[in-house]
Amino acid sequence: SLLYWMVGFRATVDAFIIYFLYFVTFNMLMLQLFNIFVALAPNKSLLTAACTFTIFFNTLFCGFIITPDVIPVYWKWLYWALPSSWVYRGLVINQFTETDLIRNGFVVDGVPFSKLWIGYGFAYVIGAFVLATIAAATCLQLRLEEPQKSAPGMQDDEKDDAKEDNQDANDQALTAFTPVDLSFQELCYEVKASKGSEKLRLLKSVSGIFRSGRMCALMGESGAGKTTLMDVIALRKGSALSFRDNVGITGDILLNGFPQEKISFKRCSGYVEQFDVQSAELTVKETIRFSAQLRLDRENPIHGSPDGLEKHIDQIIETLGLTREADFLVGSDEASGLTFEQKKRLSIAVELAASPSLVFLDEPTSGLDARAALLVVNALRKMADQGRTIVATIHQPSSTVFDMFDDLLLLKKGGEVVYHGELGVCSSTLISYFEGLGATPICLGENPSTWMLNQLNKKAITNAEGETESIDFAKAWKKSENFQSLEEELDELVAGRDEKLHIKSDKTFAQPWHKRDKLMIRRALKIYWRSPGYNLSRMTMTIAIAVLLGSIFIPIRAEKVFSETQMNSMFGAVYIAFIIIGQLSITSIIPVTISIRDMYYRHEAAGMLSSRSVIAGLLAAEIPFIAVISLAFPVIFVSLIGLPNYDSDSDFLRGFGVYLFFGLNTAIYSYIGQTFCFLVPGQGTAIVLANIFIGLNNAYSGFIASPALLTKNFFFAVQYWFVPGHYVYEGMLTSLFDLDDSRSVVVSQSSALYDQLDCVADTSGSCTVTVSKYFSVSFDEMWSLESFGFNIGMLLVWSICVRILGSIALKCLKYSGK
Repeated sequence: SLLYWMVGFRATVDAFIIYFLYFVTFNMLMLQLFNIFVALAPNKSLLTAACTFTIFFNTLFCGFIITPDVIPVYWKWLYWALPSSWVYRGLVINQFTETDLIRNGFVVDGVPFSKLWIGYGFAYVIGAFVLATIAAATCLQLRLEEPQKSAPGMQDDEKDDAKEDNQDANDQALTAFTPVDLSFQELCYEVKASKGSEKLRLLKSVSGIFRSGRMCALMGESGAGKTTLMDVIALRKGSALSFRDNVGITGDILLNGFPQEKISFKRCSGYVEQFDVQSAELTVKETIRFSAQLRLDRENPIHGSPDGLEKHIDQIIETLGLTREADFLVGSDEASGLTFEQKKRLSIAVELAASPSLVFLDEPTSGLDARAALLVVNALRKMADQGRTIVATIHQPSSTVFDMFDDLLLLKKGGEVVYHGELGVCSSTLISYFEGLGATPICLGENPSTWMLNQLNKKAITNAEGETESIDFAKAWKKSENFQSLEEELDELVAGRDEKLHIKSDKTFAQPWHKRDKLMIRRALKIYWRSPGYNLSRMTMTIAIAVLLGSIFIPIRAEKVFSETQMNSMFGAVYIAFIIIGQLSITSIIPVTISIRDMYYRHEAAGMLSSRSVIAGLLAAEIPFIAVISLAFPVIFVSLIGLPNYDSDSDFLRGFGVYLFFGLNTAIYSYIGQTFCFLVPGQGTAIVLANIFIGLNNAYSGFIASPALLTKNFFFAVQYWFVPGHYVYEGMLTSLFDLDDSRSVVVSQSSALYDQLDCVADTSGSCTVTVSKYFSVSFDEMWSLESFGFNIGMLLVWSICVRILGSIALKCLKYSGK
C-alpha cells in the first residue's frame, strides 16, 4: 500500500483495490507453488535452485523484461501459462491508457488489452491457487508416505554387530601418547548477570582428579554445571580464551602436576560436542584422515613408515566399530547417510585420530537408544583401556552404561561437588557413601544413577537414631574422609610430578601453514565436487538461462532494424541474466558456507586450522566453478543474440568484456554470501542480508530507474555508485551495444525518448537512430565504453574488500555457542 501512494499511481478507490487484491492473491499463489517445491526437493540447494528458476521464468515472461510483442511464438505459451503475466497485465491495464499499452506491446491481434482482462487475471490466479494448494497437499502427503531409507550397515545381521562390538578392548595404540592425570583445585567460574552488575557463580570451589586409563562421569541435576565445568577445564568457554587473565575463572588446573598451558593442552586433548557436525560430502575414512593429517606432529612415529598413517586410521575405524561404514559418505539429515549413533562414534574417531591423552565428551549417549548408547560407551571403554583419560557428561544412563564408568564427579545446583571418587563394583562405593549419610537404601534392581539423583532432591534424611534432620550434601562432602583423601592426592600429584610427563608444545599447529592450506583446499574442492545440488544446479541454470534468453532473440538476430520494444527487451534480458545468476549464487552458497564455517569453529578449537586456510580453501574451490559459469553464459548468449559486423578483434573483445563483467558479478555475489555467513550467527539472518543485497542491486543497477533519475537525489546517488550491479550492468551493455552504428532502432513520436534523440520524423511519423545512440540516450548519456576500465576497477575493489571483510569476520567472530 505504501508503495502505491509513494509512486503516484491512480488515486482512485477502485484502482487501489484492484492493485491490493492482485498482490494478495499472487502472493498466496506463489506461496503454494513454493510449498510444492518444499515437499519435493531432496535438499536445500535444489530447493533454492527450483525457487530461483520459478522466479526467473515469472519475471522474464511477465511482460516487463521482455515485452509481450517481442516474445517469440515458441515461448508464447509460457507468457499465457505463468501467473505473473496475468497479474502484471492486469496491473498495467489498471493504471495506463491504451496508447501506453500499444507502445509497450500489450496488444492481442493488434488491439490493446481491454478492462475485461483484469477480471480474467483474477479468475486465472484464483484458479491456479486452488490447484496449487491441492498439489502441495498431495505432494506433502506422498512425501510423508515414502518408506524411510535404511542407514548403512543396519541391515547386517546382529551376529556381525556382536562380533565387532565385543572385539578385544585392549588393542594397543599405534601412536604414542603421554598418559595424563588431570587435576583441578578450588575451581570457580563467574559470569556477569544478564541484568544489573552482579555476577553469578556457576562453579563453586570444585576440586577433583581425572586419572589416566579411567572413565569419569560428570553428573548432576539439570543446571548443576556439568557441561560448564567440562568446558572451563577444556578451555571451551568463550571467556576462557585469555584463561588466567580472566577474572571470571579462578583456581588451578594441572596436567601431571604441571600448570595447564593453552597450546599444549589443545594438542594433547580431544573434545566431542553433544551435537557434533561433520562434512556430509566426505566419507568416514576421509573425515578421520583429515583430522589425523592436521593434528599429528611430523615427528610422530606413524610417519616413520609409508603406510603408518593408514594403519593408524584403520585401527581407529576398527576400534570404533565403523569398519563397514568406512567408505560411506557421512550424509546429512536431508539425505541418506550414517545414523545418529554412527555419527556419534565418528565424532569420537575424529578426536582419537589425534592420539589424544584426554578426551572430553558432552553427553555422548543423549538421543540414543539403549543398544546405540552401549555401542558408544563400549568404544569409550576401549579408549580408556589404552591408557587415555576419558571424561564425559552423561544424563540418565542405564545401569549397564553407568557400571562401565570407573569414577564419578557429582554436582548439585549451584556448581558444588556432592561426590567425587570411585564408583566401585556395581556402584557399591557410591551407594555405601550415600547410605552412610542417611539416604534411603537402594532397592534391589534399582538404577544407581537414578537413585543417586533422587537423593539429591531430598532436603532431609533419617539418621542412625531414626530421627529426621536436614542435610546439605555439598557440606557433607567437604567434611567426608573421601574429600580429605582427595586433598592429599592433589598435593601428592604436585609434589611427585615427573618432568618426563610434562607435556610441552611451542607450536600452535601440528603442521606448517602450507600443508594446512593444501589439505583444506583439497578438502574444499572435494566438498564442492560432491555437492551437485549446489554447483550442478548453478551450472545447469546458467546454461539454461543463457539458452532461454538468447533463444528469445533468434528471430531478430540477423535484423538490422529494431523496434523500441525489441531493443528495450535486449536491455532487460541482460539485466535479468546477471541478477538471477547472482541471486542463485548468493542464496545457494549460504547453506554450504554455513556448514564449512561451523566445521571450522570445531577445527579451530581443536588447534587444527586457522581462518586463513578456510578462506584459501573456499577461494580455490569457488574459482573453477565461477570461471566455467562465467564462460558458458556469454558464449551461449552472445552467440544467440548476435553481434553487429565488427571486425573479429572487436567481436572477441566485446565477448570477453561480457565474460569479464559476468564473472566478476558471479564472484561478488558468491563472496558476499560467504561473508554474510561469517558476519552473522545463523543461516536465516544471512539469507535476510542476501535478500537486501539483491534488492539493492535490483533497484540501483540502472534498469528499473534510469541513471539520471538515481543521481538526482544524494541518498539514491550514494547507493547507485555503491552497488556493484551498476558497474556490471553498465559494463555488459556497453560491451554489447556501445559504438554499434551498423544497426538502427525505429522510434515513434509517442516514445519518451523521441525529443532526446533529436529525431526528424519521416512520413510515418517515426525516426530511425543507430543502436549506439539509442543505447546512450536510454541511459541518459552516462554510460559508454570509455568507462570500461573504471567499471572493472570498481568491481575488483568490491571483490577484494569483500574477501578481506570475510577473512576478518571469520577470524574475529565466533558463533559456536561456547
